[in-house]
Amino acid sequence: MTDLVSIDALAHLSSASPEAVLRRPIAELVEATLRAAARGSHNTARAYQTAIGLFLQYLDADRGDLLPPDLAEMWRPFAETNLEGRRAIWTFRPAAAVLRLVDASLLDGFASWRHIEGDGTNTVATRLYAVRTFLSVAYRDNVLTSEQAATMRIQPYRARNKRDVKPVGRRLSPAEVRLLRDAVDTRNRKGKRDLAILDTMLFLGLRREEVVNLRLGNFQQDNGRWWIMLTGKGLKTRRLKVHDTLYKSLSSWLDAAGLQWHQDESALFFSVNKADRVTSRPINASVIGRLVAEYGFKAELAPRYGENQLSAHDLRRTCARNAFNNSGNLLLVQAMLGHSDPKTTARYIGAFDDDDNTAVDYVRY
Repeated sequence: MTDLVSIDALAHLSSASPEAVLRRPIAELVEATLRAAARGSHNTARAYQTAIGLFLQYLDADRGDLLPPDLAEMWRPFAETNLEGRRAIWTFRPAAAVLRLVDASLLDGFASWRHIEGDGTNTVATRLYAVRTFLSVAYRDNVLTSEQAATMRIQPYRARNKRDVKPVGRRLSPAEVRLLRDAVDTRNRKGKRDLAILDTMLFLGLRREEVVNLRLGNFQQDNGRWWIMLTGKGLKTRRLKVHDTLYKSLSSWLDAAGLQWHQDESALFFSVNKADRVTSRPINASVIGRLVAEYGFKAELAPRYGENQLSAHDLRRTCARNAFNNSGNLLLVQAMLGHSDPKTTARYIGAFDDDDNTAVDYVRY
């Protein structure tokens, strides 16, 4: 427990003039989060509600004993769930003040608990994202203190544009990438192939024509790592390291398709028929465009048809921007994309769009 948590703030709720924001029913804060983040999607709202409910249960188990006795009697358990048919119905008892018990270590503990309970890595990440969104709404509404938010690296919640009206040329957030990958059913050969195709663009930033033209002979091993050597647009040759996540999805596809890494002249991706059998016909660029739009729709990131559907080039932009955001310098991103001019890369990834951080911030004497 850190010094940032104010137990006095909770005790004062028993007094005659408590803080209004701390007395607010936490159920209202949950509903505000669902309205803000789910954007009309019932599936997303249920997923967020479950994540928040589980988090409040963990908060109760880990720190509920810190409440003053009178409040503990009224507020515990923090969250309960009951089945109504096949649907889980959540009820929340406490006031928003219990969020003053939250700090960064609690978020880490929640993630560890969900792993122990059997949640997969992607599920834990998605639920943690939902919880952080909930806490960012709480910070926006002055429930969390600035000190709490700083330790958890949380910003006040800001609503995002609806996906069906957002202009083309989007870049997905890390949480949206997880939703996109989770939309693929990898229990069959088609799903294994499709995830490998998505990952080739998400982790290498390849154009869809480059994905289509990939051959197993493009892959080479060097010092225990796999690399891709390819010649792309403008006859530029690039040497790209295969990301660990991409290697896993590619290996799964090759095993399912009966392909071997040493088949130099073989195409990498083939059509899969309705019986889930791999054919001898390599895919074309239109197949990639259709499957990206299909999974963008399944993940509720974009409409299925029209100019605002998710495109293969959006995944290329996403890869580039993610590398840049995670400290990949502009020249490295330029080399990955195969651009001739770093100015093209800067415009392409939107390196300075909506960025308050400028060179002025780095002037120190």
